Amino acid sequence: MQAHYHKLPEQFHQSVSVRKDIRPYFLDKWHYHSKLELVYIIRGKGTRFIGDDISGFKDGDLVLLGTHLPHVWKSKDKYFEKKNVKTVEAIILHFPQKMGINNLFDLPEMNAIKNLIEQSHLGLHFDIPEFHPVKKSLKKMVNQSPFDRILTLLSILQRLATEEGIKQSLSKTPFADHYQSHQSKRVDRIYNHILHHFDKEIKLEHLASIANMTPASLCRFFKQKTKKSLSEFTNEVRIGFACKLIIEDKLSISDICFRCGYNSLSYFNRQFKKITGMAPTLYQKKSSSSTSIE
Repeated sequence: MQAHYHKLPEQFHQSVSVRKDIRPYFLDKWHYHSKLELVYIIRGKGTRFIGDDISGFKDGDLVLLGTHLPHVWKSKDKYFEKKNVKTVEAIILHFPQKMGINNLFDLPEMNAIKNLIEQSHLGLHFDIPEFHPVKKSLKKMVNQSPFDRILTLLSILQRLATEEGIKQSLSKTPFADHYQSHQSKRVDRIYNHILHHFDKEIKLEHLASIANMTPASLCRFFKQKTKKSLSEFTNEVRIGFACKLIIEDKLSISDICFRCGYNSLSYFNRQFKKITGMAPTLYQKKSSSSTSIE
């Protein structure tokens, strides 16, 4: 099951869109989109799923999502009860990765912000107090003019980029990159083949024929272009998909193993732990424990 692509409404009169949500609970589809997203949870508790990261969220949660990074916020079960009188509240910003024809973020003065945006492909969580200037600015943005919103956004990003000790990467598996275009057409062809056939046996000889290279040359070429081996990339794709199956379908670990193209449960377990940092059974337990998060 793939993450849903969510086409955001076009905002022809502004580059930065801001909205304030007040609703009974958070629960959208597991999705991704082509813009960066900054999410500030003013009020609400539950579990957020970002890439392969599963973590609790509460009042004050602040996260920056890179483009094409799958995500969803799920409120605690009590928010779905009929007798529940609580509501959740959040401010959500969407803005493009490139500002203007020549990209504002390429200016030398924007180096810190540009680095922050590059880091956001794994998702970034910011641990800052409620009275922090960034959160105050986010609340003001809701009622600002489009021009003032751009100025405020740049100020927020600069603060988040330069303040030390407040940010933490979330997703360990960079499968958000799998939705991106690569510079090399040969790498694109290899990417596309693996992404469409990762649930089956993938033979190096077949990949080499797709790239019109020898197997040895392809391995060197792919490593040079992507900084990882073909097997590393294939395992990342498979484990990224396994994480999504655990989150969405709650299948057994053995079913997930074979659905992701593995023939050995022990090998699947080793790769899963190597990439995510935990065994699949623990990941499954963490995924289903949203009701215990305070």
